[in-house]
Amino acid sequence: EATQQEVKAEENKKEPLCRQKQHRKVLDKGKPDDVMPSVKGVQERLPTVPLSGMYNKSGGKVRLTFKLEQDQLWIGTKERTEKLPMGSIKNVVSEPIEGHEDYHMMAFQLGPTEASYYWVYWVPTQYVDAIKDTVLGKWQYF
Repeated sequence: EATQQEVKAEENKKEPLCRQKQHRKVLDKGKPDDVMPSVKGVQERLPTVPLSGMYNKSGGKVRLTFKLEQDQLWIGTKERTEKLPMGSIKNVVSEPIEGHEDYHMMAFQLGPTEASYYWVYWVPTQYVDAIKDTVLGKWQYF
């Protein structure tokens, strides 16, 4: 029986994230009206303004502000702003959204398990690498 569960877990991993039920309900709402324009095939640095026009897992508006001088990522919603030290974010995962490959869904791992992922949808693809590098602290050589 354990092997059957492992096989199921494997199958779930192969299914693209954007097809999984928990993500479908947000993605099926479609792009937010105020989504930031995306530039496919280009890597850009983080803009100096917050990244806005994205949804969180409950379909609420979310904005990401990178406070580099404080080494913090601020995740802002209408209700509140979570101020997370960059060092507390254990991982960042992202995957293009099917049919809208110029946007990604992205998760910030805030605790030890997958249950602690904070999902953000409709992240413009040109910022994905910059977000990962900024949060995970990749050294930049100029």
